[in-house]
Amino acid sequence: MFVDFTSLATSLGIGGLATSIGIGGFLGFLMGYAIKKILKIIMIAAGFLVGIAYYLQYNGVIALNWAKMEETMSNLMTNINGFNLNTPFFPGISDQFIHAISASGIPLTGGFAAGFAFGISKG
Repeated sequence: MFVDFTSLATSLGIGGLATSIGIGGFLGFLMGYAIKKILKIIMIAAGFLVGIAYYLQYNGVIALNWAKMEETMSNLMTNINGFNLNTPFFPGISDQFIHAISASGIPLTGGFAAGFAFGISKG
């Protein structure tokens, strides 16, 4: 009545599948967690800089044209020049990463997506 799950997993090919899902999930969690933390730091720094600019303007040290700043930021967000999605951020690593995801198929990608969502929620 004893079932050997190791031989069952090997015969069904589940070992590679579980490894692929686990690695994808772990890497997705790390990336989601890191991205959320980095975005929080960027938002705090941006808020701090806007607060300093507003304080300096309030005290008369500098004069800011807020309408022009809003227009400039709006144009920047809609027309980012020189950004090409085909240019890899890390030339050697990104090519290997894309190849690994496409070669492993759905289990790695699905595990990565689930881990990324979990990492974003916990970050």
